[in-house]
Amino acid sequence: MENFSDVIVVGGGPCGSFSALNLAKRGFNVTVFEEHSEIGVPCHCAGHISINGLRNLGLYPPPRGIVENTFTGAKIYSPSGKVFTIRLAKPVTCTVNRALFDKHVAELAQKAGAHYGMSTKVESLIFEGGFVKGVVTRKGGKPSEFFGKIVLDAEGISARILRQASLLPPKSEKIVKGAQVEVENVKDVETDIVEVILGNCYAPGFYAWLIPKNEEEAKVGLATKTGDPRTFLQRLMRKHPTVSAKLQNAKVVRESYHPVTLGGPIAKAYSNGFLVVGDAASQVKPTTGGGIIFGLTARELPLMSLPRH
Repeated sequence: MENFSDVIVVGGGPCGSFSALNLAKRGFNVTVFEEHSEIGVPCHCAGHISINGLRNLGLYPPPRGIVENTFTGAKIYSPSGKVFTIRLAKPVTCTVNRALFDKHVAELAQKAGAHYGMSTKVESLIFEGGFVKGVVTRKGGKPSEFFGKIVLDAEGISARILRQASLLPPKSEKIVKGAQVEVENVKDVETDIVEVILGNCYAPGFYAWLIPKNEEEAKVGLATKTGDPRTFLQRLMRKHPTVSAKLQNAKVVRESYHPVTLGGPIAKAYSNGFLVVGDAASQVKPTTGGGIIFGLTARELPLMSLPRH
């Protein structure tokens, strides 16, 4: 049956692909549907990740070119201007090129036997007798039906599909709005230190960051509970006494805007024949909104829902 898989994965981000990888390695037939034409594009994340977390998942070190920089600590700026620096003996975190990282995980899944349907949007779930039995997809204007034993929702924070399964999405009041730019021509950065800026003047209800990629390039971003994050980001880059000096001659080469969930896992992440993982289930750190390690760790959940091969 060409339109059947043991597992249908909605979303080809790292969480969906890593789940597909582990399922395929256990002998399950897996199909991943990704609405975009290219894995990892567009990018919605700074890609600042725990090295130990990646190592525990078997993903560190990744192929050359994916890790942009490693860090031994952080410099934290308080609202009053005081600075607190934490520095350890060896690197504990890294920043990755998210497009390349996502592609790498997807390639691992494909090598393990997972199939990918690109430029294919999952529009709705198919129900039979109270169970999710498949999905309706659309590619190039053409709808199709695809069936499976379980549908794994890894589509991200939009939580569009899980609502169809009568599950509650992440709480809106726990979602912050993020903005980030990648810049060139920065100066006077400590390349082994991530900078964190606190205060409602620049990032109400959250924080801002400056993550060096090297001596001349960095990722600068923030998230906010109120207002337009782009306005706050411009203020940070132009007005913060330390950050603005480092970015005085900087050139923006890339920008992205994205919501971040902070509310902890949703109350229920499953129904008959359906399971939610990653950002869609708000499986993130409530302090930073980081979801890569938490989401990838959730790879075991679909394995618990299927009979062993």
